[in-house]
Amino acid sequence: MISGEDVHHLTRVLRLRVGDTIEVVDPEGQVYRVRLQEFGEEVCGLIEEELDYAQESPLDITLFQGLAKGDKMDYVIQKAVELGVKEIIPFTSRFTVVKLEEKKAKTRQARWERIALEAAKQSKRTRLPVIGDLHDFSQLTASVQERSKQNNLVLLAYEGEKVRGMRSLEKPTRAVSVIVGPEGGFAQEEVDALAMAGATVCTLGPRILRTETAGLVFLSIIGYKWGDLG
Repeated sequence: MISGEDVHHLTRVLRLRVGDTIEVVDPEGQVYRVRLQEFGEEVCGLIEEELDYAQESPLDITLFQGLAKGDKMDYVIQKAVELGVKEIIPFTSRFTVVKLEEKKAKTRQARWERIALEAAKQSKRTRLPVIGDLHDFSQLTASVQERSKQNNLVLLAYEGEKVRGMRSLEKPTRAVSVIVGPEGGFAQEEVDALAMAGATVCTLGPRILRTETAGLVFLSIIGYKWGDLG
């Protein structure tokens, strides 16, 4: 049974009718081919086939993304979902340009969740990525420390690093987190604090990338090097 906004999408956008078939994903990530049988406030259908999909990355990838202004965050979230990220956690730090009060942060989070949902549908993801609460820098550091203790690989992109690149890093067992600073970048003390918490500082190359570019480059390299891209 399909309800909510998906009913409008099926009936008004796709203009489907009784007898048409669609692919449906359940909360566990299983995909089914369903033949539509009844339209109303809810749409009902009959499962015809259980499909074997391998749409999700073999890695559990988290993107810690420095809060960016305008529609840059929307863009990053959309593309990160397409690239296979499992979780996106926005954060603020010393040089973050955007300042959000708690109420506005929750409104933005709801918007980002909608964007993630649409991107997941478009890219045929079988798992809906999680959009985490907005973290301040102390919460970011605590999250990095916790993940490091669980033997997760945590990578920090920093333009000040000139030696350690992605080529030299060993493949993580399963979980990898990447940290991308805000438009104003990181203060050196922040980089040191994240490194002390367990992050591995690395470079993405000789050129300085915008915040909305860096995360997507990071995810693309990881997906090609250790995941299912390419």
